[in-house]
Amino acid sequence: KLQFLYLIALPATASDSTMGGGGRPKTPRSGSVGRAAREKLVLNKQDLNSIKQIAYEYPDVEFLYLRENDFDAFDPYIRLVDLKMLDLSLNNITSVAFLWGGALPTTRGGELALPRLRHLYLTGNCIETLHGLSFLNSLETLALSNNCITSFEGLGSLPNLKVLSLNFNEIGTLKHFPFLPSLTQIGLQNNPIAEHPTYRVMTASVCCAYLKKIDSVPISDVDLDTADRMQGKVAFCITEGFVPTCFDEELVKAEADAFLLELQRQQSVGKPLRLRSVSLTRPEDSPYKGTTPIEDVPIVLRVCLQDMRPIMKSRNDVFHSTCIFPVAFQVTGEASEVLVTGSMNDWDHPIPLDKVVNGEQVSFQTYLYLPPGEHEYRYLVDGVEKVNDVRKTVSKYGKGTCNYYPVSNIEVPDDQEDRDTILHIRWLRSNDYNGFDLLADENGLSYTPTEDDVGRCMRCEVLAYEEGSFNSIYFDITQPVLPGFPTCTDLQISGEAVEGQRLSVEYCYKGGEEHPQLNLRWIRVTPDREELDVTELAEPDLLCFYCTSDDVACTLRVEFAPMRSDWTTGNTVTATTKVVQPAK
Repeated sequence: KLQFLYLIALPATASDSTMGGGGRPKTPRSGSVGRAAREKLVLNKQDLNSIKQIAYEYPDVEFLYLRENDFDAFDPYIRLVDLKMLDLSLNNITSVAFLWGGALPTTRGGELALPRLRHLYLTGNCIETLHGLSFLNSLETLALSNNCITSFEGLGSLPNLKVLSLNFNEIGTLKHFPFLPSLTQIGLQNNPIAEHPTYRVMTASVCCAYLKKIDSVPISDVDLDTADRMQGKVAFCITEGFVPTCFDEELVKAEADAFLLELQRQQSVGKPLRLRSVSLTRPEDSPYKGTTPIEDVPIVLRVCLQDMRPIMKSRNDVFHSTCIFPVAFQVTGEASEVLVTGSMNDWDHPIPLDKVVNGEQVSFQTYLYLPPGEHEYRYLVDGVEKVNDVRKTVSKYGKGTCNYYPVSNIEVPDDQEDRDTILHIRWLRSNDYNGFDLLADENGLSYTPTEDDVGRCMRCEVLAYEEGSFNSIYFDITQPVLPGFPTCTDLQISGEAVEGQRLSVEYCYKGGEEHPQLNLRWIRVTPDREELDVTELAEPDLLCFYCTSDDVACTLRVEFAPMRSDWTTGNTVTATTKVVQPAK
């Protein structure tokens, strides 16, 4: 067996005098068991293979040490309702079914055999799966190093788990990693995943904010900052099995984009609507570059869905939507294969058209559901690119000569809400519980992040319902929303500009967390247009100023430069009083 280290200190070991000569605990007479014996039993290295009689004799035990015995199962025939710590390290345990009385539950309705268990040590056994480690709401420590575990699948959301040790196993990815809101330490060394160069950043990105150590080594500030920027799509993809190939953040994001799209494409096989493309981006006319969402800058959904139903059903029974509309693509004539590709699917993965024979006429057709806009496209007929003379243009994406199709908003009929084959869009915001909260009344193609969204990730979903039944869902997720550029949207000076009177500044700030140091100046402007900085005469908070005799016949100007907590400074705005009058 490989050596291992406990991640927390254990209670002191009892002396060997509690053991009988035959390797079994002495059975005290009725009524003679002291409190210490009821609380703790140390039965290490006793060649034990059953716990039934011990559980019968000590049903109130709280700490139970059974290291280095011959257990292949933990088999008390009663519930040990007071047991807080169980150490079964270095045995032959193959399953944690004992937590549920011997059989893993198929639903949440199972009854825990050890309902108050807080510390569980199973290091050095033969466990291959984490199934059954769910709904253990009291569990704080889980040690499963030196087993045969290959995946996080089965590990549930354990709300109080602080320490998780899975060293020396066969875990290759972080797929199925659960939400562990209290986790402070995790050990994964000597697993295949730990050999990856981005392992520590990946692990930090899928764990909660309380995580302090990975493999007993504190997480560096650099890794924490990188992990924060990987929240959203990248972290989600990591829990789906994505493993970045390098450290370059932009490349990691691009790889995550491709991973999530391909994952959903595969999941859409066999569905009436097959996903061809989905992404959240900025409007094409946005002055901002990149894809990271920013406060007050709109996010736009781009999506392309192919109708995979028979062509007549696609034509006659459309998916109704206020934002996404069916567009027919058709090529007439004999051919072996016809494909279409274009801006609607990022000029990637050409989309096959269905062959339709109507008497002697042969055509290739399909319907794509697209949002409004001009969509570039080009056909490939038996591998040869074809461009029609109608609506011919040069691609603005650098794809050469192509055609374009203008999709316009279609007036929605009054009976739209009564349709049962529909496409529905909804927007969500990430929360502190590894989930997303629905944003009320946000059902369009675009959404503009607000101050409440800063630091959160946005998710947009397209839900398909066919004949009233939910059919499929396709989505994209952003990175955390960045605060907007520091901006003062309103600056006013209140109060009378009269000698001896108090003036107050009121302003509205936007652009992330405001810096506590106010970047504001008071300027006295004389009748001769001379300017003097009189900020030192203002109140300590700089927001109040008392007019003096020196200000009479002058105006007072306030200059305010909004500043974010990271020292980013916005454009200066000003406000000016009337001419200061002498005291009445």
